[in-house]
Amino acid sequence: MPFFTDSTEVAVEGVGAARRIGWMRFVGNGLGALPIASIILERQADASAWVLLLLNAVAWPAVALVLTRRARAPAAVQFRCMIVDSLLGGAWIAFMALSTVPSALFAALLVADKIAAGGIRLATRATLALVAGFVIAWLALGLPFQPVTSQRTIVLSLPFLFVYGIGLSVLSWRLARRVKSQNRQLQRLSRMDPLVELANRGFLIQRAQQVLEKRPHQGGDACLLMLDVDDFKQINDSHGHRAGDEVLRHIAAVLRHLARPGDMPARLGGDEFAVLLGQRTPAEAMHVAGQIRQHLQEPRTPESADIGFSVSIGIAAAAGTGTAEDWLAKADKALYHAKRHGKNTARYAE
Repeated sequence: MPFFTDSTEVAVEGVGAARRIGWMRFVGNGLGALPIASIILERQADASAWVLLLLNAVAWPAVALVLTRRARAPAAVQFRCMIVDSLLGGAWIAFMALSTVPSALFAALLVADKIAAGGIRLATRATLALVAGFVIAWLALGLPFQPVTSQRTIVLSLPFLFVYGIGLSVLSWRLARRVKSQNRQLQRLSRMDPLVELANRGFLIQRAQQVLEKRPHQGGDACLLMLDVDDFKQINDSHGHRAGDEVLRHIAAVLRHLARPGDMPARLGGDEFAVLLGQRTPAEAMHVAGQIRQHLQEPRTPESADIGFSVSIGIAAAAGTGTAEDWLAKADKALYHAKRHGKNTARYAE
């Protein structure tokens, strides 16, 4: 019998999601048992039909739940259980002698459920299982065919259809929210330098290009600061790379602290950083450079407290630059001049 399922939940959350799907199976199988019970009563079937229905509605969901809980790969086991669901569903369609309403409902939901869970591949495998279950049971029962559905069976089919529709909508909504959240997280990770948790070079260039494209329409000025640690290699050689990483994290923390709305601090790579300053004049950018150098001399984390270091900073205004890469190259040239003039200083690009 079909049940509510969400393959992305299984893939992402593993055991927890597989368990939730297992409990949904109890609901789906229980509601699906109602029209089957109605047909059993109508045809006055023997006790074996009731036993099989009870096993399918209660025992099988419990077995599937235990299997997924104990499995090392709960998602894979859950999908195999879904194939069994379709096999059993096909057998019940044969038992109902193709009673039109419940048979169509079972077949449609069994296929739709698998498409939602695992796409066409899972749906194809499950549909083959459904057909196999139907053919085997139909032949074993002597090819019964009674398509007319009683009013009672139709009514008892409605809760299954109604609950499934509402449940599938809720799960789809939750899935959409989860996927949207994951996409935002992936986008954030693709734009962030993992060591210092600042924007990476690619994202900085993208944002800088946007600033350049908006300047002719919005006016104002913007500046780009480029800085690196003076003699950073000596820090790594003398104190180790772990200490060097702490220095980089400290610089990143200072840049985040000094950034205001519209600014973007970023790590370009190695010991090179940049700060995109929106709506700042060159004089204001020089002031920010001074603040950065001042804050970097204040008390730091224990890991880097005993390491003396300084930074050199190059400053370039957006005016007169064509692309973000040109702008960055202009700031890099100013940084080079700062290095040549004794380091631990800031220079503005001419």
